[in-house]
Parts: sequence; C-alpha cells; structure tokens
Amino acid sequence: MAVLNKLGWRYWLVGIVMGLLLPAVATWLNISPVMRFGGLLLLVNGGLAIWLGRFIYRHTQPGWWLLIWPLVYVLGAYWFLPQYTLYFAVVYLCLSYLGYGLTQTKIEVKS
Repeated sequence: MAVLNKLGWRYWLVGIVMGLLLPAVATWLNISPVMRFGGLLLLVNGGLAIWLGRFIYRHTQPGWWLLIWPLVYVLGAYWFLPQYTLYFAVVYLCLSYLGYGLTQTKIEVKS
C-alpha cells in the first residue's frame, strides 16, 4: 500500500473517473454538446482542477501530481470528446497550478 500511496493512487482514481468515465458516459448518454461543454468541461472539470491543486498543496503532496488529472483528461478527450476539447487539458493544468500556487500565498497586512 505504501507504493500506491507514493504514486498517488487517489489522484489517479479521480483522474480516471473524471477524465475517462465521465466523458464516456456523457457521450454514450447523448448529452447535448452545449451541456457537455458548459456543465462538464467548464464548471465540473474546472472546479475539480482548482480543488485538486488546493488539496495537493494542503496535504503536502508532490507537485508533479498536478499533472495526473490533465494527462488522464487528454486520453478521455481524445477518445470520447470533440477534438477541440483537447486544449482544455492545458486549461486544467493551469487552473490546478493556480490553485496550488495561490493556496501557499499568504497576505499579511501590517498596521
């Protein structure tokens, strides 16, 4: 189990569910492209990217784990979504990194 923890199995599981299974199910259920784009890609996946960045920093996990979610998403987008959605992997990586970086920033007000 220690080896699995070092590899971040929880993040791989989230990546597989949200990056592969969710796009596959959305495609198989014939969810409209507008709902897939707006609801799935922007709101759900964007929020997940920010949350993962903050979560990884707060639990002092390795920073390379920020790459897991966008890389798994690329596979899901390539197989199940339109080709233009591949670019969202870069957006999710940036959002994860911003969530990671902004969590460590503390603003001190001197009076």
